[in-house]
Amino acid sequence: MEQERDEKLRVTDLIEAQRILSNSQQRFERVVGTLFFAGILKERLALLTDKQVGQLVSDVVSNQLGLLDPEMTICEHAAQRLFRSSGGDFTAEDIEREQPSCPKCGSEVIHNFGIDEPDFFECIVLHCGHREPAY
Repeated sequence: MEQERDEKLRVTDLIEAQRILSNSQQRFERVVGTLFFAGILKERLALLTDKQVGQLVSDVVSNQLGLLDPEMTICEHAAQRLFRSSGGDFTAEDIEREQPSCPKCGSEVIHNFGIDEPDFFECIVLHCGHREPAY
């Protein structure tokens, strides 16, 4: 039942709910509520095509940036690249693939796509410091 209700929420509704909760005066709402909606949003974003994500980047992210900021230039470039992408969909395997765990503390690790360095996995816990090459 809860799953059905979550699926009826639009991505923009999830973004707005997370934004409202992140500004809540109540600490529990701010932390737990924000993380809850972030998890649902992450799952829903994985189901979108590259072009749909590009549209979100263009509509949602760029609205939070200043016109002359370098972040705006990067955001616009990313959106345009996603719009041109030929591989629009994640596969079921991509969506269900389990995130690796940190061998040091057991927390989630994030795949960082290197810009000026090779790709690597890094633990989300800042004080852990675990980092390993992706390949």
